[in-house]
Amino acid sequence: MKNYLAGLWLFVLPLVASSQPTAKPVAPAAYWQQQVNYSIDVTLDDQQHMLTGREELVYTNNSPSALPFIWFHLWPNAYRDDNTAFARQQLRNDSRKFHFATKEQRGFIDQLDFQVNGQPAKLEYDPESPDMAKLVLPQRLAAGASVTITTPFRVKIPDSFSRFGHVDQSYQITQWYPKPAVYDRKGWHPMPYLDQGEFYSEFGSFDVRITLPANYTVGATGVLQNPEEQTRLDQLAAATALKKTTADFGNDLKFPASATDTKTLRYVQDRVHDFAWFADKRFNVLKSGVTLPSGRQVATWVMFTNKEATKWLKGLQDVDSAVVYYSRWVGEYPYSAATAVDGALSAGSGMEYPMVTVTQPSAIVHEVGHNWFYGILATNERDFGWMDEGVNSYVENRVAELHGEGGGILAGLPTKGGASRLLGTDGLTNAALNQIPYQVMASRGLDQPVNNITSADYGKANYAIIMYGKTASLLNYLAAYMGQDKFDAAMHTYYERWQFRHPYPEDMQAVFEETAGQKLNWFFGPMLNGTHHYNAVVAKSKVEKGQRKVLVRNDSPAPFPFPVATLDAQGKVLETKWTQPFANTDEDDSAVLLFKEEGVAAIVADPTYVTPQFNRRDDKLKTDGTFRALEPIKLRLVLSPERWDRAAINWLPVLGANTSDKFMLGAAFYNSPLNVKKFSYLAMPMYSFNRNELNGIGILNLNMLPMQVTRRAILGVQVQRFERYRKVEPSLTLQLPHSAYDRAQHTVKLANTTVYDQDTRLTASIQSLEYGLRINNAVRRWTGHIEFNYFTPNLSEDNSSLQAGLVRAEINHLRYYSPKKTFSVRLFGGSFLQDSKTAPFEMGLSGSPDYRRQTVFLDRQQISPSLARQYHQFDERDGAFKAFLPVATRGWLTTLNLQADLPVTPLGVFADFGATQNKTQVVADRNAQRLFYDAGLSLPLFKKVLSFYFPVAGSQYGNGFPSGRKDFTDQIRFVLRLNQLSPFRLLDEQLAQ
Repeated sequence: MKNYLAGLWLFVLPLVASSQPTAKPVAPAAYWQQQVNYSIDVTLDDQQHMLTGREELVYTNNSPSALPFIWFHLWPNAYRDDNTAFARQQLRNDSRKFHFATKEQRGFIDQLDFQVNGQPAKLEYDPESPDMAKLVLPQRLAAGASVTITTPFRVKIPDSFSRFGHVDQSYQITQWYPKPAVYDRKGWHPMPYLDQGEFYSEFGSFDVRITLPANYTVGATGVLQNPEEQTRLDQLAAATALKKTTADFGNDLKFPASATDTKTLRYVQDRVHDFAWFADKRFNVLKSGVTLPSGRQVATWVMFTNKEATKWLKGLQDVDSAVVYYSRWVGEYPYSAATAVDGALSAGSGMEYPMVTVTQPSAIVHEVGHNWFYGILATNERDFGWMDEGVNSYVENRVAELHGEGGGILAGLPTKGGASRLLGTDGLTNAALNQIPYQVMASRGLDQPVNNITSADYGKANYAIIMYGKTASLLNYLAAYMGQDKFDAAMHTYYERWQFRHPYPEDMQAVFEETAGQKLNWFFGPMLNGTHHYNAVVAKSKVEKGQRKVLVRNDSPAPFPFPVATLDAQGKVLETKWTQPFANTDEDDSAVLLFKEEGVAAIVADPTYVTPQFNRRDDKLKTDGTFRALEPIKLRLVLSPERWDRAAINWLPVLGANTSDKFMLGAAFYNSPLNVKKFSYLAMPMYSFNRNELNGIGILNLNMLPMQVTRRAILGVQVQRFERYRKVEPSLTLQLPHSAYDRAQHTVKLANTTVYDQDTRLTASIQSLEYGLRINNAVRRWTGHIEFNYFTPNLSEDNSSLQAGLVRAEINHLRYYSPKKTFSVRLFGGSFLQDSKTAPFEMGLSGSPDYRRQTVFLDRQQISPSLARQYHQFDERDGAFKAFLPVATRGWLTTLNLQADLPVTPLGVFADFGATQNKTQVVADRNAQRLFYDAGLSLPLFKKVLSFYFPVAGSQYGNGFPSGRKDFTDQIRFVLRLNQLSPFRLLDEQLAQ
């Protein structure tokens, strides 16, 4: 499944019969695998969206053990209710669609009545996953024996939440029948259905008969056995071939009425491990074919609706290309047909099944390519997804490059022309572009290993970035190291030895080492199993005896080989040589390479970006006496990739305004947010035309990735100047645990904030220790925050009596009660830790004084009658009352804040309840306790970046309600959450999902 492309992907079926190859590849002598042969009859009810069927399967136990039971997958039950692994994963991956689905939109499998050799058999459901069950056999199945298992079944087809489902009368029938789990040399592999994470199934044969209304067109696994339907498809293909433009196809996507008569289509196929079919009454059909090197013919088909029809015309060529080039580079396609189908898939961009794939037209090569690494080399994709997705992506990228196209996640980025120069991607190889997503994750401590975690354990972004993208990049690197011919020979041997079997990573490694003639532990071990950040350095260079002697260093904890090249004055590569694998933990952590001296102007480690390096800025060494290249620094708009041949500063124009500084114009300069460097910076000067002053923000961070306990440590300093104040804040932030994604996220921050007010010439110093907690999924979010502040105002020479300590804590719970509507509860409590009557610090019932200058206020100095801080704009800290009450305390304060979105309208409602020790800043009675409340309507705008609040009742009004229109309008307040617009913050938060 090509998860990282947007859109829908569909699946393809073979419709032309041909003989099947009979040659059996060689596998290790101790190897064995089970076999399952299916005979299935199924009928589609397209009014009730039901399947009714009967299944007979012959299960052959080729293992050395007698089996008392057989695990079965009943995957339609994944859509039964919220108590399934699929439902839980949907929430983890921030999807609410299934959670709020109605019973009618969901699916199930029932009416099961298993018999084994004619005897009733008990089905024991897994208590946590109703889509898995253990079939207890009446008698143990002896080694080498077979058993016949039968059952009727009924399946309610769900709406399109994932791979199996329907959109009106367009059907994606996948993972639909009772299916034994794999039992192999490592034991049983029962697995619940998951959207993120694919499958593992036993090879065998299928004989499937599908009954449905006669005007449906079907794409399926296997060879169609109905001559009249074959003729119909040929006629449809001939008619479609006459259409060349969008106008020829039109834009009609309506479903015609179903025929009153039915047809029964029969498909047969051996040596496959799954069967899928796709049915739609609107399909256009195109047919082509290719001839393999052996002379065998393979029919190719595409079936598609009028949506994006002209793209599907090229799609037929893509099916042909995939069959031809995968056969050339991996091994010959063994089946008679390959089909790509347009459909309404909801799981990523496409999904593959033997001989047929459902896909977007842009992803056809990838999805058809899965026939090799999912269909023929049937690895355990749930545990080793990279052996399918990553290896397939590598070959797909080669096909794209052969056609002059970009491959991989960033395939659309230009490398030529004005746009590429603007982005800084001009002249970069596809290998360089494909490493950018990995660098984005790794530089934030969010990367995960390729090999030693399951598909379900990846973060939502990493499922594509690591399993697909990084694996493909690493295989491209291995091919460069081994040499393409030797790599291809290894791939062919791997394919021939393990086709129609279940290889594991160690099996692939053994084949590649055998072909390479050397150990590849450094690749199949630390590189695939770890998250090491690799870095190669050209350390020294000198000329001896007419040769250039180059000392290269590996600054990584794990071994890896890397290429080093000499360049002439024009940047052309003169020679390239590879080191052997070595690490900085080795006794000798450097290597020496010898090059010809003539014409050498520079030496570069990995000039073509094939290695998984984390830092490229130290890759180049000049030979004119300087130790490191100093290229001209170029300004790049927004962001840019890291390159060894070019330094860049990224920038964005910035506008700002407040009532003190008035209009401000400036720019933000920073190093790229793609690959977060060890030292990162932001300089954002902004000129105030009203005051003729330079304001702005400056940030300098040291980013540390400890790799243990904490995910990331940031030691930084922020300098800020606006509204005639200056702020300096050094801080240390720890993000933990090391693993992100579905685990609770903790943040600890230690800061020392100094604020100098130019008008009052007063300085305040605030030491802070903060702890933050975040636990969330698609329907609920818990956040907690505890903060201790120690205030020291610089008001007099002896200010010890003015010092104050304050502890504040809050907990927030937000929950979706519909797909787009929420309610939230916030509980806040704070207290000064000692008598602070004389200290000029307080907590506010209606928002905080913002001593640390954490909020962007439009009118901090309360100049404007409509924008004044606290009166009109507040910051949702401290008491966070939506109404303005001039209540502050130097004792204690607690509030309960409630908010909810209203159905149908964009409005919401709120209510706040609070208690504090005193009503005014002048403490009359420290033992007096006052209660407050407010309630009203809210209007969130721009995805809640700006929210207005309209209090209609509360303690702010004399008798609890406004006395007139002005009394009401004077109480209108707003929150401006500009921090939510920070692209750096948004990027960090999204990547950690």
